[in-house]
Amino acid sequence: MTSIGFEWKMIPSSRIEGYLLYRLDPGSADTKLKRVAVINDRYSSHYVDENLRPGSVYTYQMATYDKDGFESVQSRPVRVKTAPMIASVSFVRAIANLPKRIKLIWRPHQDPRVKGYIIERTTVSEPQKWQEIATVNNRLSAEYIDRDIKQEEVYVYRVRVKLYNGLVSGPSTAVKAITKALPKPPAQLRASQNLPRKIHLEWQPSPTLDVVYYKVYRSPFANAFYSYRAKTDKIYFDDKVDDDGKIYYYKVSAVDKDGLESPIPEVPVMGSTLPKPAAPTITAAKTAFNQGIILWEPGDDRADRYDVIRTHWEGLTRQERRFTNIYGNKFVDKFMKPGVKYRYRIVEIDRFGLRSDPSEPVDLYIEAKQ
Repeated sequence: MTSIGFEWKMIPSSRIEGYLLYRLDPGSADTKLKRVAVINDRYSSHYVDENLRPGSVYTYQMATYDKDGFESVQSRPVRVKTAPMIASVSFVRAIANLPKRIKLIWRPHQDPRVKGYIIERTTVSEPQKWQEIATVNNRLSAEYIDRDIKQEEVYVYRVRVKLYNGLVSGPSTAVKAITKALPKPPAQLRASQNLPRKIHLEWQPSPTLDVVYYKVYRSPFANAFYSYRAKTDKIYFDDKVDDDGKIYYYKVSAVDKDGLESPIPEVPVMGSTLPKPAAPTITAAKTAFNQGIILWEPGDDRADRYDVIRTHWEGLTRQERRFTNIYGNKFVDKFMKPGVKYRYRIVEIDRFGLRSDPSEPVDLYIEAKQ
């Protein structure tokens, strides 16, 4: 982020005393490069230019010089960009439901170069007057409690990360907190368990009058971390899920006009998509008059129609044929060839088009005539 390394093919000529490095800084109004280094050994072939700005483009040229100080023609220019400064913390939250204080929490930064955090604060009435109010040492520290606050004042906070080399990142996303009470969460959250490929959520609106939208959180486990799923200004939400019989747990919070979020409920509500139908059970399979006859029982009461999957081998090639949209519990295969072993499986399909797993297979065979 703050240094650029150079390597060149040395020129071991006795006429050459060393090398000169020239640099054009980013944003410089002067188009002429300035000398930044003298490498006074003609056998050198490496150099590191330090104390540069992160994420900035620099232009360099090199030249040789002799013992009398005369310089060669400069090399072709080379443009190099330093690595960008690392981003600040990815998650910050301000908790205001504490007596006469506001608590900040954030996700600890994953970069081991981080030494600590710088906390900055302003107010809604003076949004441009950011002040540094605290420094939190240790990368794994993840909270700060601000006690120097006024009643009924909206405060805005942001976090910067500080590296061991002294560099400071840009600010995180700003978060608001106010000393007034947080909005109340919605009540009577309900989640469906019988819809195909989606879970429908409904709730009663928050009694707090200035609530403007709701945030939906979801987790695959009841006691795990709940990730943000969506926001809505309605009192319902349809969560699209590309899986059958998938279970999720939900929590919903309310957010007021100042961006303050209600406490997230401790007890989640479970919802699930409609599971796929149960596989049917083949009850009989026989051949008669060079035809295969298969009977089965449905896996459950959701059966609307069936598919029959027939497979057989022709040499080393596996052949498959599907007989679709079969209504009823009987199938007659009129397309069997003598001397070929056929395997059959039945798939149940409900009115939504959800398909069961295939049934256990059965094999049918018609003896070839001698």
